Amino acid sequence: MEKRRSKCIVILSNQERNQLEEVTQKGKHSAREIKRARVLLKSEKGLADKTIAEEMEIATSTVERIRYRFIEGGIERALYDAPRPGQPEKLGDKAEAHLIAIACSDPPEGNSRWTLELLKKRMIKDKKVKTISTVAIWQHLRSRGIKPWLEKNVVHS
Repeated sequence: MEKRRSKCIVILSNQERNQLEEVTQKGKHSAREIKRARVLLKSEKGLADKTIAEEMEIATSTVERIRYRFIEGGIERALYDAPRPGQPEKLGDKAEAHLIAIACSDPPEGNSRWTLELLKKRMIKDKKVKTISTVAIWQHLRSRGIKPWLEKNVVHS
């Protein structure tokens, strides 16, 4: 069961108000940040959460969350999302070195070049990973400038 937060009252300094107005007027910010700035400006005027939510076409809980984040951490916390850690890396240094070694070696019998799917199957077969996507393989190779699927494009006379 979610605990309801008591209503947070937004009081802005002149500097904060100017900063929020600048966010809403200049096209340097994302739509999400502009919307959050407008919510804070409307909140300072004393409008009810429900009224703001209807005007902004967002959920009342979103208005509450923006107010709470402002009280908790100021404008930076209210407008901008915290960085997200993302999923941990699938390949360690040794596994990535193994992938690069495979990608730079000759392709399997019957293939003219390595494909992402072939590399994926080989990494799983060699037990370097349990599962991995072709996109993850592509990203690791791309970061090193390796494109085994293009290496055999040169025609020799």
